[in-house]
Amino acid sequence: MMIGTDPRVNQFLKMVNDLDDAARVLPRWPKRSVEGPSGGGGGSAVLVNVSGLDLAREIHAVLVPWCEQVAEERGVLEPDPFLSSWQCTPSGTWVATGGNTSEIAKWLRQNATWIVDRPWYVDEMWPELLEVRRKARGLMGIWSAPRAMRDLVVELAASGGSIDEMREVARARRADA
Repeated sequence: MMIGTDPRVNQFLKMVNDLDDAARVLPRWPKRSVEGPSGGGGGSAVLVNVSGLDLAREIHAVLVPWCEQVAEERGVLEPDPFLSSWQCTPSGTWVATGGNTSEIAKWLRQNATWIVDRPWYVDEMWPELLEVRRKARGLMGIWSAPRAMRDLVVELAASGGSIDEMREVARARRADA
């Protein structure tokens, strides 16, 4: 459901919906067929796409810290910690390693209008969400750079533009998409 008059809210809601959908389907997404001895036979079928499962967990692990930051800054309750599985890092920090991504996404959607007005949204949160969505689309085989972006990169490269300039222009184009 798209709400609000600020296009950034709708853009954010679409992103969160895309990530929620990806986290749900990635573990069962069909793997690419591998021919030859390493491809296994009919009896070696695995019902879980391990790469997809790892990426679904990564999506969850990206969303949870943003929920924590929003809750802290906004002064609201964060999502129930039991919605996530947790692991302690060697430095003693607890990180989410998976869980109920749909509920985490629902919590973020409820705070969308507030989130898009934060100063860190454009510079920190949006690029991180874009990157994990790019990975998900790449694993599912449904993403390729838009023709206009490819043409721009070729044009910049031909004009002698630096790789940093190309990355900045590409980031700006993705943000506008």
